[in-house]
Amino acid sequence: MKVLIVRLMKWRVMRYLISGGSAAVTNIVVLFILVHFFHLWYLLAAVMSFIVAVFVSFTMQKFFTFNDYTREKIRQQTALYFGIQILNLCLNAFLLYISVDMLHIHYLISQILILGFIAVYSFFLFKHLVFVSTVAYNEKNQ
Repeated sequence: MKVLIVRLMKWRVMRYLISGGSAAVTNIVVLFILVHFFHLWYLLAAVMSFIVAVFVSFTMQKFFTFNDYTREKIRQQTALYFGIQILNLCLNAFLLYISVDMLHIHYLISQILILGFIAVYSFFLFKHLVFVSTVAYNEKNQ
């Protein structure tokens, strides 16, 4: 079992799923707390929870998913990452509004589906634009 876990952790997509899953859980939990306990409007709560999750996500994506421990490009990476996440936030709020207010889907279900959609295309943006490695990788360690 330990060997299987070690092999899976060498697979970048698996590490992305763990990192993204952690950020998604953070997003959903903060959203739920803000709506149910603090009685915030779901769209405002979604923006706030998304921002919290972005900080979790950046740290995990840089160091865990993409094994990027460099400091030379961190400002450029941060700017690109947050730029992409601002677009993701706008898309998230827009799709959440449509799915909740127009399609009458529960806000938590909508948020989970939207986060899944955003995660898929974000992986490729992060891999090819933000955390571009200068080290050549082969098929086994990607």
